[in-house]
Amino acid sequence: MAGDKTNIDSLPDDIVFDILVRIPAQDIYNSTRLVCRKWYHMIHAHNFINAHLHHSTCGLLIQNLRNITSYPNFVAMRQGRIEISKLSYKSNHRFLSSCNGLVLELDDLNHNALYITNPTTKQRSALPTFFADTTFDRAVIAYAATSMKYKVVRTFYLTNGITDQLEQGYVEIAYAAILTVGVDKSWRCVNIEHLSLAAKELLVNNLFTTEGFVHWAQNGNVIVSKGEPQYVLTLNVETEIITEISVPLCHDGKLSYYLYHYFSMGSYISLLISCNYFSFEVWEMKPETGEWTKMPDIDLEAQYRTFEPASPLTWILHRLVG
Repeated sequence: MAGDKTNIDSLPDDIVFDILVRIPAQDIYNSTRLVCRKWYHMIHAHNFINAHLHHSTCGLLIQNLRNITSYPNFVAMRQGRIEISKLSYKSNHRFLSSCNGLVLELDDLNHNALYITNPTTKQRSALPTFFADTTFDRAVIAYAATSMKYKVVRTFYLTNGITDQLEQGYVEIAYAAILTVGVDKSWRCVNIEHLSLAAKELLVNNLFTTEGFVHWAQNGNVIVSKGEPQYVLTLNVETEIITEISVPLCHDGKLSYYLYHYFSMGSYISLLISCNYFSFEVWEMKPETGEWTKMPDIDLEAQYRTFEPASPLTWILHRLVG
């Protein structure tokens, strides 16, 4: 009405909500949440946190391992441009994984000590001490959307006493453990008894994540003989069930061996198989179903000659970034 004053308090809650989810996390923590009680409670609600995550820009968190105490960099793509910024956060620990703005850190002086840190708020929480004395440093943090819980998955070795099979006298077996952050007081072993021996051997590889899933696979520098079966292990973070999924074989290649390159692409796994020196088969897998979809091949024959990088994969990365 004429003469009425309009201010932000007069706006409907859904409009205020839509405005606040667009504010950067650093500004929300430093100032926005302190404006009034209404905003404070709105910002701390689960639906706001989820909505803010969907509005946030994804990127790469980069830590200088030669100088761990230096400020880490955040690299993101905004409006077609690559932006690099420094986080106002220093750590004495090594970053292992990140998810939705949270970072999983490892104390290199004590591999049983893991921490979850929010670089924006500078808050750090120590996870329960790991039950196995291990120097294995492979762990990731993932988000279970249905239960709205964060979980940490870690692989580790146990040495058993099978002395009659190897001259060394010991066989190192890899296992997986899981912990629900803020709920569990101790780690729990993931059931792997149903997996084949070949699949269990994948647990020694690096972990990588897609939305709601953790994966293990032979990646990058592992040479695969022609016709040799390949698998990906996929752990559903919500159900905590690990599944053995067959990987497509390269049918068009002329080589006697192949290199497999796996990439996390949001909710999908992308797979590049080097069938020939200048060509790749491209596949995409949806973890919920374990089904692979064939994508258009990549053929570098013509353009590779004009660039001549160290490897075809380097050329692909050059094209993606450049």
